[in-house]
Amino acid sequence: MRSISVFTIVFSLFILLGSCKDIAFNNPLDPDASKEVLQIIRVMETSLSGQGDLAFDGEKFWKISIYGGLTAIDRESGTVIRSFSTEPGTGVAFFRNELYVCRGEGENILHVIDPLSGDILDRVSTSGIYPGFLAVSGDRLIIYDVRSSGIFEYDPGTGNAPRLFEIPGMNVGGMEIYKGGLLISDMNTDTIYRFSLSGAVQDVFSAPAAGMGGLTVDNNDYIYLFMLDGKIYKVSLP
Repeated sequence: MRSISVFTIVFSLFILLGSCKDIAFNNPLDPDASKEVLQIIRVMETSLSGQGDLAFDGEKFWKISIYGGLTAIDRESGTVIRSFSTEPGTGVAFFRNELYVCRGEGENILHVIDPLSGDILDRVSTSGIYPGFLAVSGDRLIIYDVRSSGIFEYDPGTGNAPRLFEIPGMNVGGMEIYKGGLLISDMNTDTIYRFSLSGAVQDVFSAPAAGMGGLTVDNNDYIYLFMLDGKIYKVSLP
């Protein structure tokens, strides 16, 4: 009877552990959930470093810095094309031929910057939204709100901003539209999440190296990951 009881207990433990693993695997915001590997195309060195997102204007990258400064980078070599002195920022987007920058420090303002001169053209109030990161979807801006951890679709013309979904618990490093969905990097886990705009997690990817920050996407759907040490990884999704 004792051997039967021991076998029953051990078998029950295997079942329990297996079910726990399934729960973790199916949890899209768990760092170990269904991670896939990105294909590295190339790695570029830059003279920049630190937090702050990337944006692509059709020709080159723009890097905003939490220490201040907005820099244009050649997408093939990683060399600096031009640089402007700006206030510290976390998010940047190229929208309607201008650069939109947000500070991510509880400020409900978007700074509109001329990409040729670096002049501030406008300051746009976002009312109850406090932008930390930006992406462009057609004629709308997608905004990550630092206070609510919500993702909003913002119309700069009308000020309308419906909430799309929330991502609590993330330390967001960058955000970009990708094939009609949204890529978001989590600096806590060096993980990239691919969301639909309704908030469903479609894929989870491990960064190719530790210390991931911002990201952007080019016209050919290649993804560029800015690492905190200044390297840019050009990758593709499997």
